[in-house]
Amino acid sequence: MGFNIELIREIGEVMGFEVEFRAMPWKEVLSRFNTGGVDMVTMISSPERRLLYDFAESDHISPIAIIVRDGDSDVYSLDDLHNKEVITIEDDFSHRYLLNLYPELVTVTVADTPAGLKLLAAGQHDAMVSFKSIALYQIQQHKLTNLVLAGTIPPFYTYGFAVAKGNRELLAQINQGMTILQRNGTYQQLHHKWLEGGRKAEQQKQALLGFFALTLLIILMLCLVLWKWKTEDIREQLERAHHDTLTGLPSRILLMDRLEHALSHARRTKAQMAVLFIDLDGFKPVNDTLGHAAGDLLLQMVAKRLLYCVREEDSVARLGGDEFVIILEHLDHVGDTDMIADRILDTLQQPFTIGEQQVCISGSLGISLYPNNGTDADTLLRYADEAMYQAKQHPDRRFTSNILHLVNDAAIKPEAQNTSRSDTR
Repeated sequence: MGFNIELIREIGEVMGFEVEFRAMPWKEVLSRFNTGGVDMVTMISSPERRLLYDFAESDHISPIAIIVRDGDSDVYSLDDLHNKEVITIEDDFSHRYLLNLYPELVTVTVADTPAGLKLLAAGQHDAMVSFKSIALYQIQQHKLTNLVLAGTIPPFYTYGFAVAKGNRELLAQINQGMTILQRNGTYQQLHHKWLEGGRKAEQQKQALLGFFALTLLIILMLCLVLWKWKTEDIREQLERAHHDTLTGLPSRILLMDRLEHALSHARRTKAQMAVLFIDLDGFKPVNDTLGHAAGDLLLQMVAKRLLYCVREEDSVARLGGDEFVIILEHLDHVGDTDMIADRILDTLQQPFTIGEQQVCISGSLGISLYPNNGTDADTLLRYADEAMYQAKQHPDRRFTSNILHLVNDAAIKPEAQNTSRSDTR
C-alpha cells in the first residue's frame, strides 16, 4: 500500500539502497519470499510469522475497521453487524478473524479491498470489514468520499517490514532508516498523509463520550482532592486537640483517654499503676529573662527528658504551662514508682543548654497510686496534683510515693511529712 511504499523508498534514500517494487497475488508473494526471490515483504507481524521471518521495528499499528456509507448506516460497532450484509476479502486475515468471532454473520467475499469498497460506495451491501490502514489508503486512492470508518475491532495488529531469517544487515538498515525518518519528521508526514485520512461516522459520538468522560474524571479528581483536604483538615484538628503543639506530647484530652484505658486494664488484671504530677520550679525566671522562645525550647527539652525517664508503655502528657503528667502502668512493685520519680527529679536538675547559656531548673513531683489513692481518673489526677503542691511547699524536700501512700485527705498531717524522702538538691 502507499504508506509502506513511500516509507521504504524514503528509508532506501537515507540508507543508500534502491528499492524495486513488485505487485503480485499474496500467495505468490509468500512463495517467492520463502524461496529468496523477494528480499522484503510488508505484512502483519503475528507470533506465527515471527517464527518464520525477522521483522524490523513496527512501522504502524492497525486494527480491523468497519467501513460504511456516510449517513446511510446504523452500524457503529461489531455488534451492529448482525443481520447485515458484510463485505470481506476472500481468505484474508480479517475475514477469518471475523468469522471465527461470529460464524453466523452474512458475508459477501471479494477479491481485494478496492473491489469491496467500490461495491459499498455504489450502494451495495451494508458494510465492509478490512484493516484500517489498507481501507484508508484505498478510500483516498479511489476518492470514495461517501465512505467513512464506523469503528474498529480489537485486537490491534502491527505492520512491519519482514526479511528472511538471519538477514541482519538488511534488518539493521531498515531499523536505522526508520529511526532517522522519525527524528526528522518524515515518518510523521507519511503517516498523516496515508493513514490519518477519512472521516469516522462516530467522531462526534466519540468526542462527546470523551468530553463526558473527561468531565467525570475532573469531578472525581476534585471530589478526591476535597475529600483528602477535608480528611487532612480533620486529622490536623484531631492532632491539635489531642497533642500539645509545642512539645508533641499528648494533651489533657488524650491523657484522660489513656488514663481511662489504663485503669480499665488495671481493674481487669488487678495490677497497680501510678499517676505522677510534675510542676517545674525555676521555669518562670528563664522565660522572663531569656524570652518566650527560650522558654518554649526549654519545655521541649524537658519533654524529651521525661520521655527518656519512663518506659515505652508509659504516657507523658503536658497539661499546659510548665505542668506535666505521667501515667505509669503495669507496676510490679510500689517501689518502682519511687525509683522513676527519683530519676525524673535527677534529670530535671541537670543543666539545660539554650543557645550559649546554661540554665538550671528543678521539679516538684506528686504521686497517686491505684488503687491506694483512688480508682477513677479524676481522683487519681487530683490527688497527684495535691501531692505535688505539698511537695512544692517544702523547697528542701521533694516528696515521692512514700508520703503519698497517706494522701487520702486534702491536707497532709505534719507527722506524715517526716516519713517522706529527704532531698536537698
